[in-house]
Amino acid sequence: MVTISKNRGGSSSKGLSITQVFVTLFLCCISYYTGTLNSSVDNCTSSNSDNRKIEELVEDEVKKGMDANVVANTSASRKGNYFPESVSKYMNGMTRIAKDEFVEKIDYGPPMDKGTSNNDDVMLFYNTPKAFPSAQKNKDRVKNGDGSDIALLDFETATENCDTMNVINTNNPGNTKQCLAIVGNYESYQVQRWMRVPLNGGKLDHSLPLRAVSRGYDHHGAQQFIPPDLGKIKKHWETLKNYFDGFESTLDDLKSVAEKVAVKNTIIVMTCNMGQSELLVNFVCNAHSKGFDLSNVLVFPTDQSTKELAEGLGLATFYDEKNMGDMPEEEAGHYGDRKFTAMMFAKVLCVQMINHLGYDLLFQDVDLVWYKNPLEYFHDPTNKFKDFDMYFQDDGAHSTRYAPLSANSGFYYVRNNARTRYLFTALLYAGDQILQSKSHQEALVQLMNEHTSLFGLRVKVLSRDMEEFPGGWHYHKRNKDFMMKLVKEESSPIIFHMSWTKNKDNKIKFLQQMGQWYVADACIAHTKSEILGNHDLDPHTELFEPCCLAEPNVICHYRDKPSKIPCRDSDPIDAGHPSFW
Repeated sequence: MVTISKNRGGSSSKGLSITQVFVTLFLCCISYYTGTLNSSVDNCTSSNSDNRKIEELVEDEVKKGMDANVVANTSASRKGNYFPESVSKYMNGMTRIAKDEFVEKIDYGPPMDKGTSNNDDVMLFYNTPKAFPSAQKNKDRVKNGDGSDIALLDFETATENCDTMNVINTNNPGNTKQCLAIVGNYESYQVQRWMRVPLNGGKLDHSLPLRAVSRGYDHHGAQQFIPPDLGKIKKHWETLKNYFDGFESTLDDLKSVAEKVAVKNTIIVMTCNMGQSELLVNFVCNAHSKGFDLSNVLVFPTDQSTKELAEGLGLATFYDEKNMGDMPEEEAGHYGDRKFTAMMFAKVLCVQMINHLGYDLLFQDVDLVWYKNPLEYFHDPTNKFKDFDMYFQDDGAHSTRYAPLSANSGFYYVRNNARTRYLFTALLYAGDQILQSKSHQEALVQLMNEHTSLFGLRVKVLSRDMEEFPGGWHYHKRNKDFMMKLVKEESSPIIFHMSWTKNKDNKIKFLQQMGQWYVADACIAHTKSEILGNHDLDPHTELFEPCCLAEPNVICHYRDKPSKIPCRDSDPIDAGHPSFW
């Protein structure tokens, strides 16, 4: 609800009626007489009692008269505009639209949370009266409101004359005392953030003046986005020089491989080192057990051992030793460490090259399993999201760092066009930012956000509320109802991505517990030659027989994590947490 007072730009409100004036004067006279009488006969107890009753009656009548006056003035004020002449160049009316209806009609990509009791409507402001709804009654409603409330219209009615519309997502990270200013000026498609913080950094301080800050600045003083330092910039220059020195010959070699792999001009791109190879083996064995065709998967191994393993599993590979040969063979210890960051740039190179060659592509991490072939979803001409350039799994972490997209960079589909080609070219140039932030995901989200505004890139993040693309957010955030349906096969997921998990060992345990682990123990942490040697097999034998199980190896590890079977007798991974079942 908003309280509307008459502004300096509007006409004056109507005066009080003659009756209201006489009633007010009459009550004032009674009040004056009663006070005088009270002072002259204050020794009379019975008169005092009568006087108090008269005073109470007078006060009650005066209050009623004042309330009637307020209602009359409020009603009169509604006959003017919401906004004064001083803002009429950019603000002339407003209405509400149900949030869920609005985001269904205006899908601009980011994952949208469902409406709640205190976040259930979208506010729509009209820049000009020409944009008002056509019907006169609706013109009046958006100009003046519905009595004491802001009008609520359906989307089609509210926007029928809006030829253009700027959409702003807003929240209040940190639950600060936040304000939102709209300034009529030279058009900007960026939101400027101001905070009461020290000039050289620090936490929120109400005694300080407002200062312009980064959009990643939080109320505790932490800054999410730091420019790369000179060392990282120079290191990235060296990487780029090496890449461009051999670019043409590398691309020629890749082209001949890609032509053989592509199906419907689409290639499934993966990259892996020996430290993560068990997860690659599981993806293949898992898919093989379910009958999926992996002929258009192209693996970019970062070492010779992984190349041999992938080929032993029947996958096509492209080993770019010049650009990837120096990358670590060992697994990352945790998210963001040196080995993790190095592998992030491998993800940039393989996608950029396939995209540059003109192919559509699906990029996916190795810690992922299929329930259905995801390409069927992205190639479906009836898909309601078919007009987007890129599609991402929702990371789930709707934090400032990944705003506004929260896109998971471990599973995404890219249509080849000028917009996506330039995006991945820009990401290639942003390797120093990946080094600084220790995150391929952060750099990619920032660039997509800018390219969406600047070039019209259309990015769809497939909401975490959808059942088709679950991942670590669902698994670890104890979304019990969702995960229980998944393990009981009562939902219809397309993939599951074991993201949000500290290291490879835990990923394996959780996949085993979910009934999605299809790798024989003898093939874990072993090269192809070691596996074949241990089984006394021919070096040219494929690895399906020794490595791939016909049925999943279901093992309980932690009672508090989602599992295919009850694991009540296992210890919790987080102390004190109850059983998932």
